[in-house]
Amino acid sequence: MKKIFLVPAIFAVALSFQACQTADKKSSTTKDSVTGDTSMVNGTHVTGSESTESGVDEAGATFLRKAAVGGIMEVEAAKIAETNAKSQQVKDFAAKMLTDHTKANASLKALAIDKKVITPDGLPAEDEMHLAEMKKMTGDAFDKHYMNMMVTDHDKTVALFKQGMESTDAALKTWATENLAIIESHTAMAKKIVSNMK
Repeated sequence: MKKIFLVPAIFAVALSFQACQTADKKSSTTKDSVTGDTSMVNGTHVTGSESTESGVDEAGATFLRKAAVGGIMEVEAAKIAETNAKSQQVKDFAAKMLTDHTKANASLKALAIDKKVITPDGLPAEDEMHLAEMKKMTGDAFDKHYMNMMVTDHDKTVALFKQGMESTDAALKTWATENLAIIESHTAMAKKIVSNMK
């Protein structure tokens, strides 16, 4: 008699154990897809950094991310330059960088949100370390370092934005084109200031 009751009991335990395992798998999968997936935007899943709705490909998403980091760096470096620079010309240049790049950063963020691309809100550790070193510099040494950095950075940014202009996404292409003209004017200004320093 005991054996008859024992078989259903074992069967019930086995079923409940399997159900628990299935539930665990489901919960861990759900957890991973939300917390470990950077392609979740406001609870909506997008494939990688692409959005099938917007048509932004990986090249477009990469452009937006790189442009975001570059823009943040320009703003943070300009803030230091406004305080640490010796030359009024350098201070004026930094003020223009702060104004223009703050505006560009805001429009880039809006575009990225619209295209469901997650862009960085901060700088990589290497850039943070560079800024920390810049804060220790003052006078002519700072002016020379900052302006040479601006020439190098803007040359790289011009090349990046020319790539952005080749995007298959119309809105991204327009944004890159409009901002390239501003960046090219910054490059010319920076090069003129550097040439006057020699």
